[in-house]
Amino acid sequence: MAKNKLPTVAKKATDEIETNPKRKNNHAKHTMPSCFRILFSIVFLMSISVLFTWFVEYRHRMGDIDATWGWIEERPLVFSYSCVLMFLMLSFIVSLLWRTFFGTGLAFALISIVTYISMEKYKARQAPLLPEDFQMIDNAGEVASFVDVWGIVRLVLGVIFILVGSGLLEYYVRRHLGRNAKSMPWWQRWSIIPRTTFTLLSAVGLLMTTDFIINHEQQNSEYEVEWLDTKFIGWNQTDNYDENGFIFGFLYNIGRLKASEPENYSAETIAEIKARYEQVQEKASGNKLSDVVDNLIVVLDETFYDPELLTQYYPHTGGDPLPNLRKVFRDYPSGYMYSPEFGGGTANVEFEVFTGLTNYWTGTTPYTTIIPKLPSLESVASLALSNNFSTTAIHAYDGNVYKRYLNYQKMGFEEFIDLDKMTYQTKENGVGYVSDSAVYQEILDILKDKSQKHLVSAITMQNHAPYDSAQYARLDYRLTGYFKSDTVENSIQSLHYADEYLGDFLNEIDKLEEKTVVLWFGDHASGAISAYITSGEKVDRDLAHLTPYFIYANFDIESTYTVNEVRKLNQEYQLRITSKNVNLPTTTPNCLTNTLYNLLGIKKPTLMYVLDDVCVDMPILAQAYLENQEPKATNALKAYELITYDLLSGERYWYK
Repeated sequence: MAKNKLPTVAKKATDEIETNPKRKNNHAKHTMPSCFRILFSIVFLMSISVLFTWFVEYRHRMGDIDATWGWIEERPLVFSYSCVLMFLMLSFIVSLLWRTFFGTGLAFALISIVTYISMEKYKARQAPLLPEDFQMIDNAGEVASFVDVWGIVRLVLGVIFILVGSGLLEYYVRRHLGRNAKSMPWWQRWSIIPRTTFTLLSAVGLLMTTDFIINHEQQNSEYEVEWLDTKFIGWNQTDNYDENGFIFGFLYNIGRLKASEPENYSAETIAEIKARYEQVQEKASGNKLSDVVDNLIVVLDETFYDPELLTQYYPHTGGDPLPNLRKVFRDYPSGYMYSPEFGGGTANVEFEVFTGLTNYWTGTTPYTTIIPKLPSLESVASLALSNNFSTTAIHAYDGNVYKRYLNYQKMGFEEFIDLDKMTYQTKENGVGYVSDSAVYQEILDILKDKSQKHLVSAITMQNHAPYDSAQYARLDYRLTGYFKSDTVENSIQSLHYADEYLGDFLNEIDKLEEKTVVLWFGDHASGAISAYITSGEKVDRDLAHLTPYFIYANFDIESTYTVNEVRKLNQEYQLRITSKNVNLPTTTPNCLTNTLYNLLGIKKPTLMYVLDDVCVDMPILAQAYLENQEPKATNALKAYELITYDLLSGERYWYK
């Protein structure tokens, strides 16, 4: 009986295989042994890592093959180590998914997205992609409006193609070379043990190999790594990325996202500093802000710089494009601000002007990473509010960008008028951003309310990148030098009209009966003036960071400095400023509001008396200016560093 049954069972199994294609295919697989599969994956990932690292550097160098190979030849150790980091990152993704080809495709899609963003940022700002840029991810829609729409479409299609292609390849290989996993226990089917092992190994390896880059000790000066024959450059991230490559540069800046606790930081130290300067505050003379002025206006004019400082590389026809600014320089306290930023970073400049704190030690963007977490922060608005002023902020764009809708409230602004709430929305030339004229009209409407005093802060958008957004039919200022640029010509044309609107606004301020003061400044220069920022001469690079500022009033007001004193200071700072009638010292934005308070002769918050010392000891506190030099080691600057850390990242003992 048993002999008769065996052929029947075998026949049934054969019939099932023939009638069940799925099972037939499973038996037809040429299964590769596990050791060979793992070995193949490692060799494959090592090879792909070299290609991906080359691709990252190629994209970072804006598609310049010669520059990419030149960097590899100059920095073979850094390139090799970058390949190791890329291999560990790919290994982590592949181990986590346990899909070699799809994991590689996913990694390449992510790399394509990141490098595309990096290229677009560099085009707009001549600056590399930094980790803190991703902290604006909730504003991705607004940021995307500044880049090429078709470029984004191509990127999306490319990512879809990569993911679909790698997914199909993964499916094909597994179908024909994979294991017959259905009959295995679930832990073998899901490869729990090897999957977990390789994921942990790659993660630990990645952490160990990046630790010395991320947790570097020196943030503001050069940090040498002898065994790699390279240096990290803290003061200039464009140079840092160019020298060390995108991967090293990006990892280095991850370590700068969190401010390091200064030496001697404690509740007792902060209390001692505060007590010392409170004594200075008590002895100082001065009136309340409300006794001195009726209206205080603070205007940040987007990307407003002075083309007449830049004629060595960008000479132009048409004469001086800024006649109204020149008139203000002649008649009112004025000077040049040394912006820590170039081509972008408006929020960092705005933060320093409003608060009197500095971004020098934070290494991040406070508007996105710090202030939203704080209960409050003293600013020019909180001082005005304590003097019974109404406090209003205006920004001719989306209030979500840089989380201004939240940050302004924490700094003491009672009302925030963004683009959606603006009454006047006339666009520059009918097609660009909202014009400066519309913003000024918005301010003047607020000042019509005579029942109370006003603080109004306004941020314009007219000159924002892309600098040809207004599409001017006629350009009055044509470049005549070696460096030709339609973008620069459009930028200068926009500046000319912004200057015209500024003159009209100040004429209206003169008509007011109420005592009104205007602190006005440009936040940074256009990223299009790349000949200066990439120059090998420091005096040229410094010029790329200078923007005009002035303090205007419809009553008599005078600077506490003379033109000759400021000229000598600028010579001491080694700044090539050729403008005449400048009688306020060149300084960074953290000192601007204190300069205003001193000129008005008012009683100030305690922090501003610290700035009285800081802005004399170190008037230009910016990595771009200091480069690889440390700031002066003065008591005031040390106290300032401790206070900045305490208020932004510490225990906030200053308020206790």
